[in-house]
Amino acid sequence: MLAVASVFSTLAAAHEVAPRQLLYGVDRAKITGIAADHEPFALDQTVRVAIEVEMLPGMHVNANPPTFDWMIPVEVSVKGVEGVSLVEAFYPEPVSVKFPYDDEPYLVYEGTFVLGLVLAIAEDIPTGGRELQVMLDYQACNDEACFAPTDTSINMPIMMVADVGQSREVSSPLIERAPFPR
Repeated sequence: MLAVASVFSTLAAAHEVAPRQLLYGVDRAKITGIAADHEPFALDQTVRVAIEVEMLPGMHVNANPPTFDWMIPVEVSVKGVEGVSLVEAFYPEPVSVKFPYDDEPYLVYEGTFVLGLVLAIAEDIPTGGRELQVMLDYQACNDEACFAPTDTSINMPIMMVADVGQSREVSSPLIERAPFPR
């Protein structure tokens, strides 16, 4: 094991990259927060959800839409609850960054950013508790290389009720930061 650590330390020093950025299995992006604008969810309702994503220092992901068609954009999806579907995703304004390997700037997200999702709740699904999984597909890059595309997710416990009158609007700073149309 010492030899493997030594190889990663040498690679990191040569490329001025933190060793953890070179290791397999490390999340270079992580969903650090999630909030919905209603609770519980009601049948035949539309709900807004916001997720906060945090990148490892020195990492970025391609914007959605990306600068060029061949780039892999960050994308969000939901699964785990039949009858709950993603209607639309709203991505933040990207930053334009020029990297040493290209003359053209790229549109990326870096640091911490928030995405907005609009979910549709079907009118004919069972009520009760469930767990919604929000997935983020991404390809993390640093100033020198891009890593294999991967994903990260967060589970959100939700409660389904039959009557929209039982659902109440919830205030959340995360929802306020999401890039929903105003």
